[in-house]
Amino acid sequence: MAKKGLLYRQAQMRGLLGGSRPWTILWAVLTLRRLLKRVLGDQPEVVYREELQPGETLVISAEGREPRVLGG
Repeated sequence: MAKKGLLYRQAQMRGLLGGSRPWTILWAVLTLRRLLKRVLGDQPEVVYREELQPGETLVISAEGREPRVLGG
């Protein structure tokens, strides 16, 4: 994430403020990407949701992995 931010700032400084056309184009592409992510939402899909009551546990497991116990 830090590299993306650095590239965005560098494109802004060299392109918009410095007058470099390639850097301005890169800044526009990066800005459009940020706006699209904000508008379309880059959130993971929730596939299961349930409130645990006191004393209940939730076990998450998959093939080839040890089960994890959350809560309890």
